[in-house]
Amino acid sequence: METERGEVRDGKGNGCYLVAEVVGEEREGEEEDLSRLIGDTAGYRLGKWKGSTRLLLLDERYADKLYDELPEAVKACLKGSVFELVRCKLTLYYSYWQMNEVLEALLPEHMIVPSSFETVGHIIHLNLRDEHLPYKNLIAKVVLDKNKPKIQTVVNKIDAINNDFRTMQLEVLAGNHSLVTRLVENGLHFHVDLASVYWSSKLSTERQRLLTCFTRSDVVCDVFAGVGPLAIFAAKKVKYVYANDLNPHAVDYLERNCVLNKLERKIEVFNMDGRRFIDAIFKSQSTRPITQVVMNLPKDAAEYLDAFKGIFRDVERSEGLTLPTIHVYGFSKAEDPEFDFHERIRIALSEVAFEVKMHKVRLVAPGKWMLCASFVLPERVALAKPISEL
Repeated sequence: METERGEVRDGKGNGCYLVAEVVGEEREGEEEDLSRLIGDTAGYRLGKWKGSTRLLLLDERYADKLYDELPEAVKACLKGSVFELVRCKLTLYYSYWQMNEVLEALLPEHMIVPSSFETVGHIIHLNLRDEHLPYKNLIAKVVLDKNKPKIQTVVNKIDAINNDFRTMQLEVLAGNHSLVTRLVENGLHFHVDLASVYWSSKLSTERQRLLTCFTRSDVVCDVFAGVGPLAIFAAKKVKYVYANDLNPHAVDYLERNCVLNKLERKIEVFNMDGRRFIDAIFKSQSTRPITQVVMNLPKDAAEYLDAFKGIFRDVERSEGLTLPTIHVYGFSKAEDPEFDFHERIRIALSEVAFEVKMHKVRLVAPGKWMLCASFVLPERVALAKPISEL
């Protein structure tokens, strides 16, 4: 709305954006009428003017200039109009400024303004540098203010992911303390609790890329499924999905999310160690022939590849083998990350002669890449005999 002083407030009453005041002496006996300085009250809609407007020239160099001394662009706007040059004082309030502009003004000079964060439902997840920590509450307050009402909680990661369940140590810096949230990714809904499960919205693009590798006839095995972002998307497309995770909290949310998206009939859920799950699912007589295996545990997934050695050694060749395509994720800080990860895969499988397609997912830290390697499980690996029988 607009006040009599030209004060413009946002449509939800969350405080004014700016106030424009004419500077100068009022004529004796006359009251200053500024009601149309910013625009017609009925015409102001989200910053787009309708009807009569006023032009604010935000350059103090022209404050005392005559018409002929104004910039040509301004004179072109005024040409053919009846106008009056008025000197104004413009006050811009907190609500007017963008988040990065406020932080730049409040933080010490030359400090890099934190601008990278992840949104998970109603939660913003920061990864503050050490230099930001003395100002963490101030930063969080500004981030929360500038992202309401969608965002209600701001957290910061205070420790690296170094446990078997891939959970992060998070500190709530602003807003409510609930880390249980619901989010939507590409039309599917997910419940997550960041205090007890892992979630990365930054991998949304990678999940969609991987889905393009699947067909409707595929049967997918997701070894480290978490709360199900890939498994549930895959179930929308493929014939069937076997999804597993070691974290019982993640499995609980995985089952909820299957029901939430009405896909519980196409996903079978397990709560097992990854190596034990691989062995059990491939050797089970009731398992459908698996054609795609996803191993998204970048820190350790390559170490689980040895579980595929001899996975089909008890299967008669006459029965035919369905050799799955494996998509395994990993990190590398090497100068040549693709070559480094490729070598680790070959060592894990004790096999050299097979083709690996390498994809750089994203740079997770300076000099540290997350990669995805895709390859068909070599038959010699699948049929390998135990060392004791060699």
